[in-house]
Amino acid sequence: MLSTRTSHFIAGVLLLAVAAPAVAVQQTSSQDAVAVNQQLDAALIHAAREGQADVVQSLLAKGAQVNARTDDGTALTEAAKEGFTEVVKLLLAAGADVKAVNRNNEQALLLAARQYNYRTPAVPPSADIVQLLLAHGADPNATNRYGETALMFANTPAKVKLLVAAGAQPETKDEQGRTALLRAALKGEGAVAEALIATGANVNVTDNKGSNALLHALDNENLAAGPERETLPQRRIEVARALLLAKSLDVNTQNTDGETALLRAVRLANVEMVKALLTRGADPTRSDVFGDTAAMLAYASVNTELEQLLPAPKFKHQTPIVLNAFLRAAIVRKDEATVKELLNAGADPNHEYAIGHMHKTIKGRVLVLAAGTGHPGIVQLLLDKGADVNAQGLISGSEHGLKYGTALEAAELAKQPEVVSLLRKAGHD
Repeated sequence: MLSTRTSHFIAGVLLLAVAAPAVAVQQTSSQDAVAVNQQLDAALIHAAREGQADVVQSLLAKGAQVNARTDDGTALTEAAKEGFTEVVKLLLAAGADVKAVNRNNEQALLLAARQYNYRTPAVPPSADIVQLLLAHGADPNATNRYGETALMFANTPAKVKLLVAAGAQPETKDEQGRTALLRAALKGEGAVAEALIATGANVNVTDNKGSNALLHALDNENLAAGPERETLPQRRIEVARALLLAKSLDVNTQNTDGETALLRAVRLANVEMVKALLTRGADPTRSDVFGDTAAMLAYASVNTELEQLLPAPKFKHQTPIVLNAFLRAAIVRKDEATVKELLNAGADPNHEYAIGHMHKTIKGRVLVLAAGTGHPGIVQLLLDKGADVNAQGLISGSEHGLKYGTALEAAELAKQPEVVSLLRKAGHD
């Protein structure tokens, strides 16, 4: 239904349109005529946005310009965006320009591809408007201001098939280097991903950060809102399952952070996916830029199944970066025996580390970390191996800011008197 404000606006415009001929006889100025026409055009866009086919038809009959445009676009782009098929048919019959754009340089086809009517969320998005627009000459490869195409927004297999049949290019990339398949993986759109794979989309293509579709499907970042936020992780796993069926898929692709699909699957603690990846030949020895390996993450997870699938290696054969990654995990686990083994194998007691791939400039130190955990045995081991008692690292962080300090300050904040005493003595020696 139309909003009260919109109903009153359109009704007023229709009255003006009816009165316009009489006013014209009375030598109405051209400015008045222009004003009436502008209001008719605005009313047409309003009615198209609201799906009022009868009002659209009436306004067109009264002289509203079918291709009148505002920043929001034209009547056609608005009707396509909202999914009003009958309105789209009327506008196309009246000569609507299928290549007209809104402020984001988006044509009606792109808007129809991502259309989902919020008024009726239980009704799945329809491909009818996509089919209509393509039949009237819409360009399947037109891009918006961000380099995005209709295929990147297609949210049903039917839309994918129509667009590809019309010549849409599956390997076109947006500003972030993502193809339609990469975006489908990130959004957890399994049926769309399967449709794209069936049309021959490259399952190994990577974005600007080196991530392929499988890495996106195993991404633990969740920026979705509402009900979709709860379902997104599982929907992404379904995409990963579909991708693993592709024989040409490279399961060992590493992005610019050195992450592999196996590393991400372990971080998700998804045992089923870890097993599937190992079966497909995923390399458990590969490490990311922080030295994290699948075995280290399994050890850090304290997940028995994962640790059995990915047992810790012999430390004497590991590189320093991997040893230091294990050292962080062993400190968090308060595993004194493993800390000792790692330090004897060459792990750095002054190791400084970034807290994550998204926060590479925020650094912690293993001695500060150990002091905060309150394990005096581990603190003593680090000090015996030469840890700098005065070095600072991240102690804590929140939306209120980051707190850096020494190991002593970390121990005091964590209220660990035994560690505090040990560090004060070390500081005076």
